Amino acid sequence: MEASFLLAAISGLIGAAVMTIFIYLFKALGLSLDIPYLLGTRLTASVSNKGKIYATGLTLHLLSGAIWGMLYILFAMAMAVKPDWALGILYGVGHGIFIGAMIGILSESHPQIGEDKPISDPGMFGHRWGKAIPYILLLLHILFGTATLLAYNWLFHPEFIPSI
Repeated sequence: MEASFLLAAISGLIGAAVMTIFIYLFKALGLSLDIPYLLGTRLTASVSNKGKIYATGLTLHLLSGAIWGMLYILFAMAMAVKPDWALGILYGVGHGIFIGAMIGILSESHPQIGEDKPISDPGMFGHRWGKAIPYILLLLHILFGTATLLAYNWLFHPEFIPSI
């Protein structure tokens, strides 16, 4: 099976951008899930410099998306299946479950999470941030997987793009 890891990384970047847009749409609706902020505060000493936190967090989130995009294509190659939107949904579910578990584990070592700290403890799958958060987290990763593999298919096989 032929694959391009450069296109996979670009596709993962696109998927992460789509996911980030939805993160901030959900945040505008009042949900307290802000993955770039969470990532940025993990690596930034000062929580008062929001610009630095968001620049770090968004960069890390987009780079993570590129790496996950390459992993998705690597998994598709290993399974010898076509990387399409349906596989993106399947991978997104697994990815969301993995990240949900990691959020609970991350909170134990994150310097800004806990009592008397800027970020409250999310718990496993972010359930302490709200009852909808585990479902939103899973939905966001399904969107990531679908957008990533759709973008990959369109970039790798431009002949499949419908003409208007």
